[in-house]
Amino acid sequence: MALLNKLSLAAISSAAALLVSVTLNIDTAQAALFKFSFEGEGVNGYFTYDDTAIGTPNSPNSTSYYDGGYDYKFDLGEKGVFQGTVGNPIVFLPRTEDGVPYPETDDFLWEVRAVQRQPASEFAFVNYFHYPKGTFGGSTAIRTTVPSTATLDVYPNLDFPKTRGNLLYSGTVQTRIERVPEPALLPALLGVGAWFIFRRRQRQGELLDTGM
Repeated sequence: MALLNKLSLAAISSAAALLVSVTLNIDTAQAALFKFSFEGEGVNGYFTYDDTAIGTPNSPNSTSYYDGGYDYKFDLGEKGVFQGTVGNPIVFLPRTEDGVPYPETDDFLWEVRAVQRQPASEFAFVNYFHYPKGTFGGSTAIRTTVPSTATLDVYPNLDFPKTRGNLLYSGTVQTRIERVPEPALLPALLGVGAWFIFRRRQRQGELLDTGM
């Protein structure tokens, strides 16, 4: 009986270890999600995205990560609230040598194409977070860090390349990027394994008390 009990405990421990190992392997393979948040006077919001999204170069100074973004919310106070479940992060470095008639900055954009909007629209919803030139080191790789301050420009009716539409909001905002925590599956599995072991030992004690 003692040998059987030891084997049972060993089997439970092995099963728990196997579950932990599988979980760790799954977590390693999963893409990391990041949340970009901003806050300013009367405005706030966020968008989330996958850091392994495949980039599509638009030019040497611009890369779009189509469908790499997920839920978002832009609360612009009395100017309106814009939200949805899909979007596109874009890294854009406007430079005069490319013929771009804008100030030279390093921009992290959140774009929602017309067909992605909910409900669908004839216009895209595009937001520019402008940072000083050189902030991104000349790279258009998807961002996992940004400075704490940006200038936000919001264009809710952009029809590229015809028109940028009206500038709904422009102002200084505080920005940050945080990694979205993984689901708390590993602690749960460890807890289940520990519970089985505890319950087994408790049952053993009950049997000893009854003389069985």
